[in-house]
Amino acid sequence: MINSRAGGLRSAVCGLFLILLLPGCASKPQAPMAAPDWTTLPPAIVDSFCGKLRGEGMASDTPMGIVSTTQPLVNGNSLRSLAHLYSKDAELSAAAQVISASLRPMPIDVANAKTCSWIPIDKIDPVRHVDLMVVELSSPFVNPFTKNEAGLFGRYSLGGRESQWYWIPLGNRNGIWAIGNVFALDMHE
Repeated sequence: MINSRAGGLRSAVCGLFLILLLPGCASKPQAPMAAPDWTTLPPAIVDSFCGKLRGEGMASDTPMGIVSTTQPLVNGNSLRSLAHLYSKDAELSAAAQVISASLRPMPIDVANAKTCSWIPIDKIDPVRHVDLMVVELSSPFVNPFTKNEAGLFGRYSLGGRESQWYWIPLGNRNGIWAIGNVFALDMHE
């Protein structure tokens, strides 16, 4: 009598295990994360970055320059600084070259950004912009240091020098992109 109960219980547990396991096996694997396929960098990215700068003390009425197209900011040093944010460290020049080669420049929608006083510029001129705070943004790419995150670099400088770098994380849920908290990186130039 005891053996038949144990056998019945074992069969019930195995049956329950199969019921729970089979749907997991039948579901298709999650597609790998991809960067947003935008043709223009949305104004929400610019507004989010502006919010971070205001949180660090930048006055809301202070005009800032912004390079009007995304810039090639992915390099070994910036990628290594991003790795530090995720408690990782490595020499990343080769990885940066691969990522950088896959990015295409795109215009930044500054006209619809509302939170800061922006002065769009084509490129930083160290003489003309010597006393202008300037923002540069990269094109978005997949974060190689964590799952399910893309993002872009932001660089904030005084006319192209004395810069502070930032990471602007992006997440995708059901085809809708969201912006995470903007993080200052441990990279300064």
